[in-house]
Amino acid sequence: MEGNKKMNKTWNLKEMKKLIPLALPVLVVNLSIVGMGAVDAIVAGRAGVTDMAAVALGSSVYLPVALFACGVLMIIGPVIANMRGKSHESRVGYMTNHGLWLAFMLSLVSMPVIYVLRNVFGWISDDAAMCQMASAYMFAIMWGLPANLGFVALKSLNEGSNMTRPAMYVGLCGLLLNIPLNYMFVFGMYGFPRMGGAGCGAATAVIFYIEFLLMFLLVYFNPKHRPYRRHIISWRRPTPSVITHLVRLGVPIGVSQLCEVMLFCAAALVLAPLGETQVASHQIAGNVGGLVFMLPLSVGLAASIRVAYHHGRNDLAGTRSAILSSYVLVLTICLCTFGGITLFREQIVHLYNDSELIVSTASVLLVLAAAYQLPDCLQVLSVGVLRGFRDTASITFITFFSYWMVGFPACYILARTDWIVPAMGARGIWTGFIIGLAVAAVLLLWRVRRTTRREFSLMRQAGE
Repeated sequence: MEGNKKMNKTWNLKEMKKLIPLALPVLVVNLSIVGMGAVDAIVAGRAGVTDMAAVALGSSVYLPVALFACGVLMIIGPVIANMRGKSHESRVGYMTNHGLWLAFMLSLVSMPVIYVLRNVFGWISDDAAMCQMASAYMFAIMWGLPANLGFVALKSLNEGSNMTRPAMYVGLCGLLLNIPLNYMFVFGMYGFPRMGGAGCGAATAVIFYIEFLLMFLLVYFNPKHRPYRRHIISWRRPTPSVITHLVRLGVPIGVSQLCEVMLFCAAALVLAPLGETQVASHQIAGNVGGLVFMLPLSVGLAASIRVAYHHGRNDLAGTRSAILSSYVLVLTICLCTFGGITLFREQIVHLYNDSELIVSTASVLLVLAAAYQLPDCLQVLSVGVLRGFRDTASITFITFFSYWMVGFPACYILARTDWIVPAMGARGIWTGFIIGLAVAAVLLLWRVRRTTRREFSLMRQAGE
């Protein structure tokens, strides 16, 4: 009994060994996605400056819509993990089937939105060639969205079943295929028409279908999924109440991702009139921060799976250990990344640009980006824990308030005005990021504490 009480109060090395193997493949998948974006930028840049700018512009409009839809589907993994914890494996296939239906429905909603948003570029820029190419890029990549969302739904099944490696293998295959396919469509090789930057969108759409097919085969022929695989591919009509349940849980996650992405997009627009040095330095800091963010993001997803599984088993000690172990792991990552970025900030900037002015400006921003890691790590992990408990409604309100009622005003005031201090430019943007994320981290930690108290009380009552 004493040992059990002790485990209730402390993180557990055994649980940590469960979290890390779950998180590492997710990290590789996330990095492969970032890598595909980098390949697109490089290949489009070889086609011309206009093509590279068009891909960047098209991606900035397409990604928020796609990330929102993917965020909604992220709840499927914790729901399935919770079912497994309750020994309801017979319903896993049924839930996955509804996840695929939901992916299809989200596609039907998102594709018209993307199609309409192709027309906004004329309001943003007077460069007709760039706007036309960006519109063509979005039109091409739009057709791959159903496959991308279907892949996310099947990936969530594996994640909920403690299997994150299949998605890693598929993600790496997609990254490798992205290089030849980009060249084929962008430059018109092997009989394909020369599409320029829009070819990056066509290549990505093709890769989405390849990834979906590979993931489907890995799921269908996996012995672990054999008992319910016929339910996964069933063509029966979805149950409205199940779809509604998934939407109710998933939409707050999608809104949370949308709020954060749009904050970064809006911050870039605030900086645009201040000159290329400020914008370039901000871009470097944002790129480094985005790469580092993949670490806590992966831990957050793994934590949501472990918490949901233990919660489904009504295992109070296991649930507590999963939560505490996740926070210990993510804080360790935060300390390491803070030290690494701070110590090697100038060397990191030199990888991007050798201009003395950019090196001096971006080096300061990297210090702020390093400090930004602490609230960012805490908030993304707290979202993962809440997702594991299927307590997602509060996430929408907290993230919207923190990012848009606190973070964005702070970014604008500190970067562009002298109201509080002399205008700080890009430093003000990153200071505003830290303020907004700190508010989000505090509120989400408070919500985690409140939710865990309620759920632990219910688990004790159920165990008596």
